[in-house]
Amino acid sequence: MKKLFYLICICSTFLVDSQIIRDSELISKMEKGAELMALGKYDSAQILFQIVLQNKEKLPSEMAYFFGRNSFHLGKYKQSINWLNKYIQLKGTKGRYYEPAIVYLQYAEDEYLRIQRTQAKQFETDLENAEYDCGGLEKMLCPVCHGSGVVVQAGIFDEVYKTCPYSLGEGYLSCEEYNLFMRGEMEPKLKE
Repeated sequence: MKKLFYLICICSTFLVDSQIIRDSELISKMEKGAELMALGKYDSAQILFQIVLQNKEKLPSEMAYFFGRNSFHLGKYKQSINWLNKYIQLKGTKGRYYEPAIVYLQYAEDEYLRIQRTQAKQFETDLENAEYDCGGLEKMLCPVCHGSGVVVQAGIFDEVYKTCPYSLGEGYLSCEEYNLFMRGEMEPKLKE
């Protein structure tokens, strides 16, 4: 029984020692990644940071800063914002990297917003120039009256029915008219 106890103690000591060695190796990789990042070798730093992220159970808070800052340099702005915010949440204003974290967070947010605006403008341009394929149909259902030819409006006492100003009561638009309407270029045919 004593032999079994000693064997268990030796095995558990070995496991604890190997975990300590493994943790120190991962911390070394994180520090090496920070050095590479400082030298502008962002891709190499990213590889080391990802090894640490995947293998270390409890990450040091500095890892959030390093990964967030490096993500900014790699153009991963949303990821950068998330990790830098995490660092600030963990360490607050007392953190060793608080000041640079705030600076890089602002850079990442500015770039992220710039990209979002550019994409929104491109989307608008694409919509303005979009041409709906009518699929060989000569007439399309009017998007205003939905094919009824009538537009219903709330009146003072009850509902008021009016002829659709776009389809003139027919309920349909030609393919050309439909595309003009969808681009916001079609004027009502019937004036109120």
